[in-house]
Amino acid sequence: MNINVPEQPVFLTMTRADLIKLGYSQSQASRIIKMAKELLLKRGLGWYGKKGVDRVPVEAVDAVLGLKLSQLEGAPSGLSAVKEELS
Repeated sequence: MNINVPEQPVFLTMTRADLIKLGYSQSQASRIIKMAKELLLKRGLGWYGKKGVDRVPVEAVDAVLGLKLSQLEGAPSGLSAVKEELS
């Protein structure tokens, strides 16, 4: 009996190190991540208020920068973004 189970969604996330690989300075990358976390907090995602959280969704970084990093060459391959599966 074959049961079709949908695959779990894959989310692209970024860290400060990923932004540095894209050419941002350490201070710029830190500021971008901080702004993305603030945006997520405003959207009601309180988990991003924790100090140790250094990974944010690419969509939040896109909103801060006004870019579509998730569509850049190399982003889906993991060079500048990390794929995470929802567990």
